[in-house]
Amino acid sequence: MRGMRALSDIMEEFGRLSGLQLNRKKSRVYFSSRCTQQEERAFALGVDRGELPVKYLGDPLTVNYAREQDCHSLVDFAQRRVEGWQAAGLSFGGRIELVRSVIAGITMFWFQSIQIPTATIRKVEAICADFIWRGGMHAISWDQLCRPREEGGVGLRTLHAVRKAACEKMAWRFIKGGSLWADWMANRYLRRNNFWACRIDNNFSVTFKAILRCRPVLQTAICRNMKDGTTTDLWLDPWVGSRSLLEILGGQLDREAGRGLTCSRIIREGVWRPETYPYTTQLAEEIRLVTIDESQQADSWSWAGPGTGGGSGLFCFRSCYDLVRSHHNRTEEMDFIWGKGVARKMQLCAYRLLRGRLMTRDRLLRFGIQITDAKCVLCNEEDESMGHIFFVCPVSWHIWTEQCSQLRGGVGTDRDIRSILNWIRDHSGRDPGWARRARVRLAASVWHIWKERNRRIFEGLTTPPIGILHSIEFDVSVMAP
Repeated sequence: MRGMRALSDIMEEFGRLSGLQLNRKKSRVYFSSRCTQQEERAFALGVDRGELPVKYLGDPLTVNYAREQDCHSLVDFAQRRVEGWQAAGLSFGGRIELVRSVIAGITMFWFQSIQIPTATIRKVEAICADFIWRGGMHAISWDQLCRPREEGGVGLRTLHAVRKAACEKMAWRFIKGGSLWADWMANRYLRRNNFWACRIDNNFSVTFKAILRCRPVLQTAICRNMKDGTTTDLWLDPWVGSRSLLEILGGQLDREAGRGLTCSRIIREGVWRPETYPYTTQLAEEIRLVTIDESQQADSWSWAGPGTGGGSGLFCFRSCYDLVRSHHNRTEEMDFIWGKGVARKMQLCAYRLLRGRLMTRDRLLRFGIQITDAKCVLCNEEDESMGHIFFVCPVSWHIWTEQCSQLRGGVGTDRDIRSILNWIRDHSGRDPGWARRARVRLAASVWHIWKERNRRIFEGLTTPPIGILHSIEFDVSVMAP
């Protein structure tokens, strides 16, 4: 009770000095399940007792792991935003950009506050995927969309990897210190234990357990900046090439080696002296690879994850996400498709063609969707397929030959998107602007062929090949003058 009365006095003094008075009628105090005499303590503080879980700034506060029912508001909010967007009649590219910016922004706020349940993540991702495909058949799976463009995706982020990266960021903030939160967590859970050697205890909070589980990945992305070694544990901190001396020794340490020593034990006048301590003599070669920088104020951690070649040492969420996400093979075709200078709608159309995911009539029949006529609407000679409508159909092949003649070359005999990409890549060394013009012509041709196909099916309008060529030339003149 004495502590609660002292807390009440502190709030009164704070109000007197700052002018910000506590409204005790609107305030609530929350206790853990292990706290006794809760009513008496709340009375001593002068506020009513509240019950957990409760929402604070939109986040659910609970003493245990956040459950799926605690995070309904996140799912409901995402669903409401999607329903509002659907009325706007956005294009495929517009829907992707909105999912990238708005949904990602919403979830980032939650991920950096609590551990979102996997079931909630799946629901939000399902909402995003349905929104992108307008609630219909998903031509490309969510996991494939959530890959970098050069690896066959559209650059979205999978929320599972975002959750991991947000947790790694929290662990980074903890080891960097310098904040009230980090100091309180260290005093509450670590006490005199080393962060890198601390075992996960059942009495630890959900947040601190998650931070400790981040250590293996975090260790690979940080670097220790050494000054005098007074705050760096000699054996347990990963200061030698992202590894600790204990790891280098295989986890075995002589009892007489002296746990709790700092690196200052083997530093003399700003120079490594591992030979002065018998247990580090055999590690002298690895130790001397670490640079001592006496210009620093103290030993510190710096971020050295992938994609941080600038050397600022500051945390980069993009770098952290790249560290925890799944990686796939990089393809030159995707690099070419997503090059600069091409309209996004044309890039996405070429991307879906390269992935074989455009909804042509043969694919609709394959999925059991009944259609009255499967013929190609451009030539009315053969059944429509991606290979036919873009490269075999006389109308589209005439367009390709005209584009290649504009680029002063022959397209060859192979009629598919990859053959044309290979032809462009083989001839891209002519001048710096040639590859850009070729990329624009490729994307514009794919877009206008597909657009003409849809106009004939859904609007009953027909444009002659010369009109399609004029539209392509206009777009090329704008994007690659």
